[in-house]
Amino acid sequence: MRLNIYLAGVGGQGLITFATVLGDAAIRAGYKALVAETHGLSQRGGSIDVHVRIGDVDAPLIPRGGADVIVAFEMLETFRAVGYANEGTVFIVNRRLIRPPATKQKIPSIDELENILRRSVRRIYIVNAYDDAVKLGNVIYENMVILGALYSIMNLNQYIPQNIIEETIKTNIRRDVDKNLKAFTMGLRYGNPETKTM
Repeated sequence: MRLNIYLAGVGGQGLITFATVLGDAAIRAGYKALVAETHGLSQRGGSIDVHVRIGDVDAPLIPRGGADVIVAFEMLETFRAVGYANEGTVFIVNRRLIRPPATKQKIPSIDELENILRRSVRRIYIVNAYDDAVKLGNVIYENMVILGALYSIMNLNQYIPQNIIEETIKTNIRRDVDKNLKAFTMGLRYGNPETKTM
């Protein structure tokens, strides 16, 4: 097994927690896992990216064009991540738009952005992790919804048993463990044929 997962989002969305849970779970399942994070302006709501490499890998950073999966926690960040994509890359995109605070440019609507992505990306899944998290009572759960979506869409259960992911969530997330587990379970439905929006 070898899997390169590039995460793109905005500071405060929980990308590092997501990567830590996934990397730790892969190690518990017997695989090598490397996680590299670049914070940038993440503490102030700026862009952040995290590289997660699982399996037969030696370097922590995914090369340009080398991502098997791009997970965008926010729609505008998807466009920043395309340099890591190739023809076979799967995109998993959270249907959320966080407008940059300082920009004076007109930003397309969330529907316009979704249409652009669907036209330009061959393998794309749009997930409503933000809405799911709000239903659970707090937007902070959206990262675990997205983790569930990644797990089911990419059929990671053939490598990492679900109980290992759940145990790793309990180990790495100290607060609101039950809600985070529920968020992960909610995300699993995105891998079902009826839910796929590819």
